[in-house]
Formats: sequence, structure tokens, C-alpha cells
Amino acid sequence: MLGEYLLLCYDSLMFLIRAEMLKKGYVASGVGAHGAEISFLKGLGFEEKCILFLDELRYFRNGLLYYGTEIDEEYVKYVVQNTEKLIKNIKLRFKKR
Repeated sequence: MLGEYLLLCYDSLMFLIRAEMLKKGYVASGVGAHGAEISFLKGLGFEEKCILFLDELRYFRNGLLYYGTEIDEEYVKYVVQNTEKLIKNIKLRFKKR
């Protein structure tokens, strides 16, 4: 159940990133697509802590989906709080473009 929150946070962030990529004419698919989507933000000048958070989230998402990794409640709270902040930041930065 806790893992669902993490998956929803990850998906929400990825949908925002993919939308901006599409507006710019980019599409990522296949092996490494998620990493490419995260790198896209780096190319737009997002802070390293943002990139690291997304990459960490991608790592745990893969663990949940493919390896049955369990997530602790405190980590999920951390993810939800940071996702809310990051969504606001992404929307603000993309709106300016």
C-alpha cells in the first residue's frame, strides 16, 4: 500500500516531464527512457538535488515493480513532501518557457 504512494508520485512527475519533452519535440522510449527523462531536466538547468531525488525515486520505483522491495513509511512521507515541492517548481519553470 505504501508503495502505491511512491508510484503515484513518480508517475505524476514523469507525466509533467514527458509533456514538456513532447512540446519540445523529444520522446524517450525503450531501455533507459526513464533516465533520459530525468536527464532532460538536467539539460534545462534544474538543480542537482532535484535530479538526484528523481533518480532515487526511479530506483525505488523499479525495486517496487520488479523486485518486491518494501518501502518504509517515513521514506514515503519524505517522497510525498518533496514531490509536492518539485511539482510546483517544475510547473513554474515550464510555464516560464
